[in-house]
Formats: sequence, structure tokens, C-alpha cells
Amino acid sequence: MSLLWTICMSLAASAYIPEFSLLTSHAADQHGKGVYQIEQEVIYKQGAEAFTVKETWLVAGENAMRLTLEGRGPLKGLVQGTIVFTSANKTYIDAATSAAHTPHLGEDWLEPMFHFRNSKYIRNRLVTLKVVPAEAEHERPPLPSEGDVKYEPPSFLRLSRVGGAIAWAIGIAPSVGVAPTMWLEQDQFVLRKYRGANQAILHADDYAKYEDGFWYPRQRTYGFGGFTIEVQTLRVKSLGKLQADDKSFKASSLSAKDALKLPDTDALKEFYSRFR
Repeated sequence: MSLLWTICMSLAASAYIPEFSLLTSHAADQHGKGVYQIEQEVIYKQGAEAFTVKETWLVAGENAMRLTLEGRGPLKGLVQGTIVFTSANKTYIDAATSAAHTPHLGEDWLEPMFHFRNSKYIRNRLVTLKVVPAEAEHERPPLPSEGDVKYEPPSFLRLSRVGGAIAWAIGIAPSVGVAPTMWLEQDQFVLRKYRGANQAILHADDYAKYEDGFWYPRQRTYGFGGFTIEVQTLRVKSLGKLQADDKSFKASSLSAKDALKLPDTDALKEFYSRFR
């Protein structure tokens, strides 16, 4: 009897759909504190040949990121440079012209989904990406304390499965058609999958917990335009609090030695123009 009761209670709990603001708040809590240095490899395989770029990230939240690239193997010496990312733009110095460029970050700028520490940021971002309606950006008023009022979960939030795990699917219901959707794992509130309006798909797997409560995937896969790119995490290190005089996340910190050279390989060229 006790086993049956436990199963029933578990099913009831798993079927409960919480408020969107609560989910995003829990997700924001999984992204650590201070500055992190993350080393990873971006890999594109074409036949027997693998094209690899080592990425070294400095991250202090969704609006402060710095990326340094280093080509490996066939790309050694052909890929290098640094990009600084702020809330809406990225800045780099073009190695060919020595000119600084600051383009706007588009719909495929997904890296903040692994680093946001402010739940309002991700709610706003998902509205911009047309994953959720505009009203999702704001918290709903509490239910009246009197009267027969039934809680109605958000229409864009439902339970689903991804990679064998139960997840919160955030987006328009499948019956409406294929739409932009974000999947957060139910237990850890980490991003497991994202499908954009342009049908680019990101999978994130094999999460590990690092210092100061930072959860980060060891393995990611990007699918877009017939290409598949793998990203493997090599090392994650906490660098402590962001110092007031740290200029790493300012575009003005870039100099000629940081000039950016990108790969000619079609898949990697498109990846770095869209997702970085």
C-alpha cells in the first residue's frame, strides 16, 4: 500500500506545472557566482578529417563574456583572436582590415542560456525569440485567497521528455505546429535542448557541477543547415569575484594582438557567424 501511495504521490507531483517565473528563477540559481574560465573544443567532422577550434571563455554572467579562439590540427594558425560579448552586441577586430566591428547578436546567440543569473533576462530573451508570449515576461498576480479559483498553468509550459529525462517544455504546444521551444530538465533546471524558429537545434548533455553551484554540460551538439557541430568541455575553473577594475569584458580591452581570424570551412564559418 505504501509503495502504491508513493507512486501516486510521485505522479501527482510530476504532473504539477509551476509558474514560469519559478522555473526561470531556479534555472538562474544553477549558473554559479563570480567569474568562470571555461576551456572547450568545437569539432566539425568531415569524412575522416576533424576540424577543431579550442575556445577559452571568461564568463561573469549573461551580459559579460569574452572568447579567445585557437585553431588546432588543420586549423592551427588559421583561426585565432578574441571576441567580447555584451548584452546585445559582440565586438572584435578584423585581422584582414584591422578594423573593429560591433554587430548585433542575433537569434542564434544561445550562450547566455548556460550562464544567465537573472531570471528576468531569460524571460525577456524567450519573448524576443518568440518562444513564449509577451505576458510571460511578467509575474502573474497571486490567486485570490477567497472563492473557488482554480490554478491554471501557463499555456506555453508542459511536461515532456528529452534525452531520457523528464523536462519542462517551454513553448507553444506541438498541436499548433513545430515552434521555437526550450527544454529545461525537471530535476536540475538546466537546459537540455533548444529549437529555434529557424529550426537550428541545440542539445546539451552530461552536466557536471562545478564550484559555487555552477552546472555546465560536458557535451553539446548544434544542428543547423545540414551541419552538425560538437562542443566538448575540457575544463571549468572558478576565478572568484569580478574585480571592479577588470576590463576583460569591455570592448576597449581589445587590441591588435586580439585580431580575429575565422575558419574557411563552411560549417565552422557559419557556426561562428551565427552562434558566436
